[in-house]
Amino acid sequence: MTNDLALINKLITEVERSQNERSADDFLALFRPDAVWVTAFGRRFSSKAEISDFARKVLTPDLGDQYARYDVAHVTMLSPDVAAVNVRQRPIHKDGTPIEGELEGSPLYVLVKENGRWMVGAGQNTKVQAAAIDTQQSEIDAREGKK
Repeated sequence: MTNDLALINKLITEVERSQNERSADDFLALFRPDAVWVTAFGRRFSSKAEISDFARKVLTPDLGDQYARYDVAHVTMLSPDVAAVNVRQRPIHKDGTPIEGELEGSPLYVLVKENGRWMVGAGQNTKVQAAAIDTQQSEIDAREGKK
């Protein structure tokens, strides 16, 4: 399991590097052919071919000085060959400083190990909306009689 965690961390590092270098080819090499990907805005792609079409349009220098830092937040081994990986995705400038006003992302990747290599089988990216989270929790607390 320790080796799997190291390999999973390495894969997430590769997701970060490939996106920050705007390398669609390197990014796509991390996906299974039948992968499913959902963007932070809810757009779903149901195959590597669809993910490829999208990635080649967005992973370009047109992104300007917008990059991201990826940190593994949590790993749940669903089976020896399947892992659910929560990631903290922070928007940064090329020099590593945070981009003020940009929301963090909270991706969930379902990774599948094939022939000893971890690959993305599914990904769901979500923008972290702290105010909405706080409102939702307040509503839950009110229903449960908590203050």
